Amino acid sequence: MVFGFISYRTNSIKKENKILENKVSERTKELAEKNRDITASIEYAKRIQEAILPAQQMIFSKIKNAFILYQPKDIVSGDFYWFGEKNNYKIIAVVDCTGHGVPGAFMSMIGHNLLNQIVSEKGFYEPGAILNELHKGVQAALKQGSNAVNTNDGMDVSLMALNTETRECLWAGAFRSLIIINSDGEFEKIDGNKYPVGGAQLDSERKFTTHKRQLNKNDSLYMFTDGYADQFGGDKGKKFMVKNFN
Repeated sequence: MVFGFISYRTNSIKKENKILENKVSERTKELAEKNRDITASIEYAKRIQEAILPAQQMIFSKIKNAFILYQPKDIVSGDFYWFGEKNNYKIIAVVDCTGHGVPGAFMSMIGHNLLNQIVSEKGFYEPGAILNELHKGVQAALKQGSNAVNTNDGMDVSLMALNTETRECLWAGAFRSLIIINSDGEFEKIDGNKYPVGGAQLDSERKFTTHKRQLNKNDSLYMFTDGYADQFGGDKGKKFMVKNFN
């Protein structure tokens, strides 16, 4: 009787395990299919996002000796760059949107369209004024400050208007900096305003400052997000940090 009972229990457990294995296999297959569908959808979104970015060769034809390092952490990115021209100024923006991946990519589409409207349609070219308009546009697009929607999403921006003939540089930043290294190798860092573009706070005092510099031949200018400085690595796997980046 003991042997029969043990045999019965063993067979029952084997049947239950087999049923569970089949269920797990089916569930794994379903999850794999859903994951493929989601990944394929995001990969397609990447193609759309890359299509709206300005062509690098077009930028390089307008600004000699320029370079762009763009390596998104996820399939789609919350960081993007933008280029436009107005009143003999080449206008370049480097933007870091709230969030990574899909949420950041949604914000990047909003930022890209707003910059097109502000510069190409409304005719703004002075960086501080562009950021002021961008701030208003983000708040309006996301209904920030209203009771209906509660979102504090925004953007950190470095934006430059460069006259390549006169070498006049106009720049403004929202939580970002501009680095200038002159022909003698001297380092200068210009800090932007200590608040972002967008956000739920409806403050009328948020005005972005335009900094003006007269450049010399062979001066180098760098605009960037926090992506490089936030990389983990080295023997101890620590963040690179802004100080080391500078």
